[in-house]
Amino acid sequence: MNAIFRFAAATILLAMLATQSAIARDCTATTARTAGTHYKPVTRQQTDIGRGLIVSGYILSARDCRPIASARISHWQAGENGQYQDRLRAYLYSGKTGSYRFRTEWPAAMIPHIHFIVSARGFNTIGTQWIGSEKVKEIRFDIILRAK
Repeated sequence: MNAIFRFAAATILLAMLATQSAIARDCTATTARTAGTHYKPVTRQQTDIGRGLIVSGYILSARDCRPIASARISHWQAGENGQYQDRLRAYLYSGKTGSYRFRTEWPAAMIPHIHFIVSARGFNTIGTQWIGSEKVKEIRFDIILRAK
């Protein structure tokens, strides 16, 4: 029983180290991209604005790859009909581990994309976009901020 316990503990530790080193190896600040012509201030806090697509990721520091808690993540997009809609504009905050997650619908623009503006105390605010191609049910999009 002890050998099984030690094996399981070692496996978990290796998985944790692999995850941390994967993040640490590539902690380049996220590229800024245009807010686009459909930008409007995002004033509604909500994590469930549609069905069919889960968007999640981490907000991290470019300096040391540490998670950034309480970052404000505003997002907006076109809907399944290809049109921008106010119901698909919202914001949320990253958790203690820097994680965020929201539910929405597939952005059926000519080039599928979701706009983000992320701000956090002590970091430069960034406007960026997730850009995709084929329709999926889950998106992982980490955003890495530069310190001021």
